[in-house]
Amino acid sequence: MSLVRAEADLIRLCQRAGLSDGQRALLEAVLAASDPEAVLTQHVTGAPTVVATLARAYSALESRARPGRSKPQPYPEQALDLVIDARKTLEAFASHFPPGRVDGAVNALTAIEQGGSAGLKSATDPAAQAALLAGRVAEVHTAVTDGFAAAWCGTAAAGPREQLALEMAALCVMEGRQHHLLSDDVRTALSRGSLGAGRLLKVLLPAVRDFRVAVVVEGTSRLESLATLMNSAAAVGDLPGELVTGWGHATADLNELADLAEAASAARRTWSGDQAGGHVLLTFTVRARDLGGAALLGRRRASEMLDQYVAGQRVAEIRLRPETLAHDPDSGRVLRAAVPVLGSGPVRPLTIGWPPALRESLRTGHIARVTEAPTTAAGLCWAALEALDVKSGKKGNTGELARALSLQAARQQVIDLHQRTRTAAVAEVSAARTAHQAAQRAADRLEAAAKAVEGVHAALLGEKAAAARDTELGQRAVLERASEAEACCAVVDAWTGVGHDGLLRDPDRWLDTFASSADADPALRAAADALAALTDRLGGDTAARLRTWRALLADPCSLAEWIKETAGRFEKSLDWLYAIRNTALHDGRFASATDLLDVHAGRALVDLTLEFLGNWYQHAATPTPEQPERTAVEVIEHLADRQQDVVEKLEGGTRAGWNVSRLTSPTSTGWDRA
Repeated sequence: MSLVRAEADLIRLCQRAGLSDGQRALLEAVLAASDPEAVLTQHVTGAPTVVATLARAYSALESRARPGRSKPQPYPEQALDLVIDARKTLEAFASHFPPGRVDGAVNALTAIEQGGSAGLKSATDPAAQAALLAGRVAEVHTAVTDGFAAAWCGTAAAGPREQLALEMAALCVMEGRQHHLLSDDVRTALSRGSLGAGRLLKVLLPAVRDFRVAVVVEGTSRLESLATLMNSAAAVGDLPGELVTGWGHATADLNELADLAEAASAARRTWSGDQAGGHVLLTFTVRARDLGGAALLGRRRASEMLDQYVAGQRVAEIRLRPETLAHDPDSGRVLRAAVPVLGSGPVRPLTIGWPPALRESLRTGHIARVTEAPTTAAGLCWAALEALDVKSGKKGNTGELARALSLQAARQQVIDLHQRTRTAAVAEVSAARTAHQAAQRAADRLEAAAKAVEGVHAALLGEKAAAARDTELGQRAVLERASEAEACCAVVDAWTGVGHDGLLRDPDRWLDTFASSADADPALRAAADALAALTDRLGGDTAARLRTWRALLADPCSLAEWIKETAGRFEKSLDWLYAIRNTALHDGRFASATDLLDVHAGRALVDLTLEFLGNWYQHAATPTPEQPERTAVEVIEHLADRQQDVVEKLEGGTRAGWNVSRLTSPTSTGWDRA
């Protein structure tokens, strides 16, 4: 489904369910923030949330509580920083939740903080602190869902609504909700009519229940002692060899998975001639919130179980095939999944050449991208940054990288907002046209039926036809208003120079339309008026984002503050990524409450870093003996200084000269737009 079609469908469903614009914006914000394809600063991992910071503090304490470790991870100072960050985040957002609901968590964190790093050095103290905090985590989760329900009912202000949407998105990701299934469930619920807060919460976070999962293990014909290694309540079985139960109508899908594995094994033997071709179809039960989460958790459980067999048999390789089957016994639904999810269409390299400064990071980043275990992949993301000479700690340079990233993030936000605005404008028209056509058909059908009969029946049909025609006229007015939005978008496109491909080639011209002076070019004034009118005609999360950025661009000091806050969030994320590297790769911890958030954040940070470095080396002057090529860390330092210069100028009260198009380019200072 195309982006326009998907958004138009969601708009139409929101209208059918009778959602207010505030409810639609809240729902769209949750879906956008949990979308793995969202840009980093729009994804929930790019924002501070109570549920994530508290979970990270808990994970740090739990990790340090492991007995028998000579150097438990993370280090006491890092663990204390995480506790302090969680306490500050809770205090900052406490007013967003029902009164007093997060006080217990704040008090628990404050008590740990008062003990200082000395109180975190032995294993016994962090163990007691983690146990105390565990109960507070559940309290905060309940406060989040209650606060979100209040926001849905319209009893929360705009700021708290935005934060509560992020909190709910963080919970959805942490609980393993797969975005495409989450989106499908939301659409199904909307199609059934009005959506109350209680039912919406059950849609976003369904109850944990049993799912059946099947995976294929290659490299063996039988897994000995299987039942003793997995939970005895998991109804473990393997094929061939054991009767598999609990699959109902999905047994046919299970047989197809077995046939696929057999065909792949035969093809591999035919191809190389030296493959034994043994494989086992492993089935078991997991508890999850949806089919996608069950498939993900099932693969993780199976992979952990294989640790024993790999250690016990070093001669042959034993591994999971990419296909996974998940079955919901309650609904009968089945999910056929494969990892990784492959793309399609042409792809472009990061750079045309091979910059020596990026080679090792590109390799490690690639390995992190294809590594399935989330915590291990997140740790490798830090290794990819470390290959660029990025260091953490008091003498590290994560602050400099964070400042450089904040410039690229500002540019990324501007371009993403343009794309979403154009998509929303077209989607509004598509949704309105579909609704009008349906209303027109209904009115025409009832009018024709009324003419074909006589008497009382004709009168009744006539009343229904008149009501249907009123509905059609109302939908026509909605369509006309949406068409006005599309016309406004065309005026903006004429100024920005967007072609038929929809690509924004000059982000600065897009920013011009947010505010223009009285003596500006007439075409710019027309585009600025059109964008203002477009904002009024759009609804949902896109309109809210347009208003937010209009306010930021109208007040350069606020824009400077946004850039600094973004840099601060990135620095915290980078330091947490370093802690993950230590706990995962040094201390062997391969699971945490936030691992699904962490792996997305790690990969996104690496992507954004390589994006601005790749752009730099692509456009930098050819190095000479007199002017050698900058190392990656030198580029980072240079852009960190540039960020400070840009922020200082914005704090001076103007953005004239701000060059968003070349904000991180070697051919610009970031403040040299004519």
